[in-house]
Amino acid sequence: MFFMRVIGIDPGTLCCGYGVIETGARVQGFKGSKNPDPELAYVTSGEIRMKNTESLPERLKILYTALKNIIDEYTPAHLCIEKIFYHKSIHSAFALGTARGIVMLLAAQNAIPVFEYNSTALKMALTGYGRAEKRQVKEMVIRILNLKNKQDSRIQEFKGSSRNKNLISSIDPSAPRPLDPLIITEDAADALALCICHINHYSSGFKEGLK
Repeated sequence: MFFMRVIGIDPGTLCCGYGVIETGARVQGFKGSKNPDPELAYVTSGEIRMKNTESLPERLKILYTALKNIIDEYTPAHLCIEKIFYHKSIHSAFALGTARGIVMLLAAQNAIPVFEYNSTALKMALTGYGRAEKRQVKEMVIRILNLKNKQDSRIQEFKGSSRNKNLISSIDPSAPRPLDPLIITEDAADALALCICHINHYSSGFKEGLK
């Protein structure tokens, strides 16, 4: 068994999801929980949100600073991101490309290997359906990481509380994580899905190398 901490990033210039998972002998599960897969443990996840009223350069600056803080804090060994895909909108494709560039730059600055995965193959591996919706990916991620009961109880706790009414959508870029890390958003789930698939793929090769 090997230990590894992986960060997955679902880039965007308005909302960027991220997730961190670790695996190996050190894994005890989130706050002592027992995961269905003992080799996987949830560490953290969240979103970095930027205002559409801000210029693209300003949003990229916020994205860079926020992701740098996360990488500095969690020191991942590998970084995972979806492969770039064909996009009908040139404007959207350009914006996505700039966000991916920020991610790649941070990986290079921290000497973190980058692994890219095809979105369709990722969904197929996780849900058995290559065109699965974000909701389905999120459900499978929560199931694999054994977070369902914890997430349901947290959501009930925060529902109706005016102080936490915008818990999921209101994220401070200077501290880019939810007030409660057990509430998984769809963009964060996509990032966690990248981590899960990468660890499974990488650990398979690692085990083969031990034979």
